[in-house]
Amino acid sequence: MDDKQLNVTKLVLFILLLSGCGLFSTRTPEEPEGGSNTEWQFPRTPRIVTENLEVAVGRRSSVDYMRSFSAEDDGDAEFVFEADPDAEANNPDLFTDWDIKRERNHVQSLFSPSNLPLDSLAELLIEMTREPVILGDSADLSAEYKLTLGHLRDAAPRRMDGYLDFCLRRADDGGWYIRLWRDKRLAGHHCWSDLKAQF
Repeated sequence: MDDKQLNVTKLVLFILLLSGCGLFSTRTPEEPEGGSNTEWQFPRTPRIVTENLEVAVGRRSSVDYMRSFSAEDDGDAEFVFEADPDAEANNPDLFTDWDIKRERNHVQSLFSPSNLPLDSLAELLIEMTREPVILGDSADLSAEYKLTLGHLRDAAPRRMDGYLDFCLRRADDGGWYIRLWRDKRLAGHHCWSDLKAQF
């Protein structure tokens, strides 16, 4: 065998070796922690923001949940949560300065499998009480919600019924994002503020 044939043989063996080890094969991508969901929609209307929240809760996706507050995942989005007055009275100072970082900590704790097992119920239903009022780059949205969670914390409510008022802002990307969230309980029921006090 001459040098040319030897080099060709080495090259063929090298290519066979590389192709056999899977170096160039594609793999299935992994979802990020608190996985993002392919059902998430770009929030081109205020209603889509509520639909995305429903899906995020159902899938326990803290990533998609937080995408309702900012186009960027920088943790610096302008956001304020105003708790239900009774929940605020029962938890003095807890809701003071509730910002985007506190919201992220809440939802990551809530959706943790140690608090909300993957085989437990997680359902959010949001029914608008009126059409959103849109003025330029701002929108006001009012809705009634029912939140049911099969979490493992005995002290925390598992069924919440209340009203939410969102003040949304349209960002430079054209999407709508929550800037202010006012929570109010449905008379005689627990509300989301009660849940936030526990997680």
